[in-house]
Amino acid sequence: MIAFEYLILFLLVVLLAYLIQFRWKRQRLHDLAKNLPGHDGLSIFESIKLATKISRRDYIPIMSKFIKDDAPITKLWLANYLTILTKDPDFIHKIFNCSKTYNKPKVFYQMFFMDHALTPMGGDDHKRHRRILNKAFTSAVMHNLPEIFNEKAKKIVTKMEEKVGRGEFDLMDYVGALSLESFGKINLNYEIDYFQSEIYYSMKRFVEFCKLKVFVILGIVMKKVNVELAQIFKNFNNFIAKVIDSNKSRNSQENSIVQLLLDPKNHFSNQEIYEELILTTMASFATSTKTLAATLVLLAMHKDKQQKLFDEIDEIYSTESDTKFSNDFLQKFIYLDAVLKESMRIFPAIPIIGREASEEVEIEGYLIPKGTVILISIFAMHRDKKIWGDDADAFKPERFFEELTNPHAFVPFAG
Repeated sequence: MIAFEYLILFLLVVLLAYLIQFRWKRQRLHDLAKNLPGHDGLSIFESIKLATKISRRDYIPIMSKFIKDDAPITKLWLANYLTILTKDPDFIHKIFNCSKTYNKPKVFYQMFFMDHALTPMGGDDHKRHRRILNKAFTSAVMHNLPEIFNEKAKKIVTKMEEKVGRGEFDLMDYVGALSLESFGKINLNYEIDYFQSEIYYSMKRFVEFCKLKVFVILGIVMKKVNVELAQIFKNFNNFIAKVIDSNKSRNSQENSIVQLLLDPKNHFSNQEIYEELILTTMASFATSTKTLAATLVLLAMHKDKQQKLFDEIDEIYSTESDTKFSNDFLQKFIYLDAVLKESMRIFPAIPIIGREASEEVEIEGYLIPKGTVILISIFAMHRDKKIWGDDADAFKPERFFEELTNPHAFVPFAG
């Protein structure tokens, strides 16, 4: 009995020593955090309780409630993690242009063992990846995009016409097909028949998994134990293997993403190649699909805007002699451009962006401690009535005919 009591005492002493050391190492962080405006924070139990309550539908408004209006940033402790929330356009602009806050929190990507792709990467590795992969987006490459988009759009519209008069159908299936098939041809040099491909099921199911509240909590545990999720990633890997084999067996355009990754001169490991291709494919699918679907739904809800857009398209096609799809031709669609921008303002493809301070940095007069996670609410900034006016929640494409009051307040492509 005495031995057991000594064991308990020993464990308590060890735990106390660990906590003291842990706090001592983070003393600078706590000292700086005291000077930041915001909330005292949530305990670890409150943080877990909040996370288990939040679904994808809830987390944006809940986060927006935490953001204070009387300061450009809001401090929030989530258990032991110092987090800064912001919707201030000037502060956000500084973050996007500061090399010391370029690292992205790796929690989500580590959940799927994807630490080596461009998206979660920071520092010199990120710069190397970005410098090489930027070659896939030169003006010469972009010149061919309108024709490819047009070709794929015609195919998908034909498939949608088969559903007319037959009741409801899932719009996301069709805009998802358009997004993925276009991305496949442009960036992967690979023809994807979306509805006949195993990637179709995997993409849909992965999106469903990401909606689960418990998914946020279990993370790696779910990745290891859930049979269906493991099968989804197996399908992703099989798909990427086919893409790689297809590109190796024939002469492909040199500056596609897949060719740049496969080029021995660029020194990408097999793990980097697979993770980069999986993440870029998933990101393209999610963002393009969401933007297209949101735009179509908004037009359906606002018949006057839909008619105005139809009139513009009809007028251009009836008066132009050369209607071949090209960048120059698309420049004529002024109202279409405004509609797309307004759609991305109201429903940004990536509503919240994370950055992590790789070292201590001063931004807008605030000293941000190293390791601080900065959560940028694009959604809240795009709906801020101080910036966009009292009708900030309304679908009003015409607002983009005028110069923005703050050029940093519109971030459609996540910085």
